[in-house]
Amino acid sequence: MKINHSQRLHFLMVDSDEDDTILMQEAFAESTSLNHLNCVKDEVQLIDYLDGSGVYQDRQHYPLPNIILLELRAPTNKTFEALSILKKSSEFRRVPVVIFANSLDDTLVANAYDLGAASYIVKPNTFDALLNIVKGCHEYWSMCARPVLSLKPKEIPALKKRVILSTQPTEIRPH
Repeated sequence: MKINHSQRLHFLMVDSDEDDTILMQEAFAESTSLNHLNCVKDEVQLIDYLDGSGVYQDRQHYPLPNIILLELRAPTNKTFEALSILKKSSEFRRVPVVIFANSLDDTLVANAYDLGAASYIVKPNTFDALLNIVKGCHEYWSMCARPVLSLKPKEIPALKKRVILSTQPTEIRPH
């Protein structure tokens, strides 16, 4: 495994809330780092992005991420399923996944770490607090060695099948 020590980081944010996405993009732009942020809205787009399929084919505009920011949202099992799939992946298990949640819940925190999250951060209430979090992430992760990922990971079709199956509506049967 090659280790990449370059200072430029590529973050991928998975968040269904457009307002949160815009605020994060603004915080990245305002921070003085060289880091890059791309955003997708759900787990299906996450897998398409990692695969480089569809609109994500151009790796100059959509590079593989060094860090994934994953929104914890209802239903939480979808977020945890995506985290579990990533951490079972031979290629992506080494990519740090930071959970961004709307609240602090001991059970959810424990579940996130048990499944391999690198961090659990509660979304802040102010832009200044978000900017401080972004700057802290930049500072910390830029000091860390990171593995170089394959441009076309072999296991994406299997991951895609698992994510698509896990995001299908569940049928509720009467007793």
